[in-house]
Amino acid sequence: MTLRGCWIVLLVLFAPLAQAASPSTGSGQAVHAFLDRNHVSLGDTVTLNIQSNDSVGTPDLSALQNDFEVLGTSRSNSVQIVNGKRTSTSRLGIALKPKHAGALTIPALDVGGGSTRPLTLQVGAAPSGGTGKIGDPVFMEATVLSSSPWVGQQTVYTVRLYYLPGVDGALGDPSVDGARLIQLDRDRRYVTQRDGYTYKVIERSWALIPQRSGSIRVRGPEFQGRQLGTTNPNTWFNDPNALLNAPLHGFGAPVHALAPTATIDARAAPANSGKPWLPARDVQVKLSGLPASGEVDASAPLTLTLSISASGVPADALPEPELPSIAGARVYPDQPRDSTDDSGQWLHGTRTRSFAIVPDRNGALTIPAITLDWWNVEQNRVEQATVPAHTLKVSGVAPGTATPVAPPAPSVQPGGTTTAAANANPVRDKAAATPAGAKWRDVAMASFALWVLAIVAAGLWWWIRKRGRRVAGVDPNNAHRVGDRAMAPPGGATAETRRTGDATDVSAARVDPKALQRHALDAARAGDAAECERALLAWARAARPGIANAGALRDALDDPSQREALDALQRARWQGADAGLACAAMARDFAGGFAWRSDDKANGRDDPLPPLYPL
Repeated sequence: MTLRGCWIVLLVLFAPLAQAASPSTGSGQAVHAFLDRNHVSLGDTVTLNIQSNDSVGTPDLSALQNDFEVLGTSRSNSVQIVNGKRTSTSRLGIALKPKHAGALTIPALDVGGGSTRPLTLQVGAAPSGGTGKIGDPVFMEATVLSSSPWVGQQTVYTVRLYYLPGVDGALGDPSVDGARLIQLDRDRRYVTQRDGYTYKVIERSWALIPQRSGSIRVRGPEFQGRQLGTTNPNTWFNDPNALLNAPLHGFGAPVHALAPTATIDARAAPANSGKPWLPARDVQVKLSGLPASGEVDASAPLTLTLSISASGVPADALPEPELPSIAGARVYPDQPRDSTDDSGQWLHGTRTRSFAIVPDRNGALTIPAITLDWWNVEQNRVEQATVPAHTLKVSGVAPGTATPVAPPAPSVQPGGTTTAAANANPVRDKAAATPAGAKWRDVAMASFALWVLAIVAAGLWWWIRKRGRRVAGVDPNNAHRVGDRAMAPPGGATAETRRTGDATDVSAARVDPKALQRHALDAARAGDAAECERALLAWARAARPGIANAGALRDALDDPSQREALDALQRARWQGADAGLACAAMARDFAGGFAWRSDDKANGRDDPLPPLYPL
């Protein structure tokens, strides 16, 4: 090989390695920037977050100096492993304080070769009002996002609690007449500067939904707390009497604040809004469950799910989902399900309902279009959410049968009105039945009849078995007792009985201890603690008839392991211990028979108290 050929081979081998080692200059680093709040007041602080899957360096922040004061930065890193795939995230937080009010723009920033998108921050004037003032340990402010919402439209009522370090207490709830208040799950905590004082802030928001037109007053919440220390730590050193002059009520001075009253002027629904009145920011109507093949087998009902969701509306304010009239099918609606998401600035309500559709003829089955009118509160106009019509092909209905369609379910029509199609013949032919529906009904009735017959047969069998055991009486001392019934031990005794009136005369009985032992060991292997104990007592009475219960048997035993095995059975029966382990211990420790004591108590004659759990 020539020298030129060697160079070509080396270039081919190392070209991929060099390409992998060199950084890519085409795409750059993918970064994402976002603010923790989009609306603040002058004097508040806001955090600009820059996030990336790679390490985030500190960008050039000189472009922010005209509108913001940069207070500091912080970093955080997280690693997540899902299905063996490792994902790392790095975040840079930049604390900013606006210098003036207005719509401030955060320009695009270069971070590690990538670029963030510009962001806009709305900065309002520093609010005034409230029961306290700047310099007090605690004071409150209240604002409403929109002062003239439509009736039924959600706006946001926000309360800010400003407190100095060392203040602790509880914040109540606002109250209002003529409107609904729903607390949003979005409390925020931050720090702000007011006239040289550094306050901690708790910002809490409620969804405010007017229920009538006109002026509505929202009474602000109340804060009750205590100041656990002075606002200036140097006071303790500069004034020796400060500690003596400090209030001693509990653990600090009581503090109190009341948020100012906010007022809104709700507007009535416009005349061209349609019915029902549904003011929202966005509305979606979806129909799911349609077969992808477009074909339906009538042997099984078709289940469709209709959902209505809206932004800025709780679930209970949405109309109930209804399917339009479907020719050639019966519709069986389920109960609607509601859910409201309150984690954001706007409520997001959803109402969902399922429908079982049973076709009663072959051929085309058309589900008409579903429409719902709503009022767009951002554009101040009527809009319509629509689900297009769908046509399905039905098969499986027996030919030669025809069934009149059941009265259709009400449907949401354009304009929001609820209608139902009138039947041409209001008198139904009760003799006719939908083949698929009849099949389903016949199966249900047959299953119910079999279920009733099974219960009756089981009860009759139990009654005959119980009566037979009562008729065949046995010697109580040699019987295996279960509750209030006497049963001869399996294979353990035979008896000749003669019945006179209601009494049973036991003329003779023979007990086989070996058979009783086998029965006890079989019960132990089955793992039934109650049956195991009863069989053990029956076996013990064959040798010592005076043993009346488990306590007497324990006193009669000389082997500690056998006594412990009997205690384990008791714990399994009455304290929920492991029955399998207790039965296994009994089978092991009693495999060689009973280890009896030789005193009188072992014979069962020293038992002054009745048994706690008689067998």
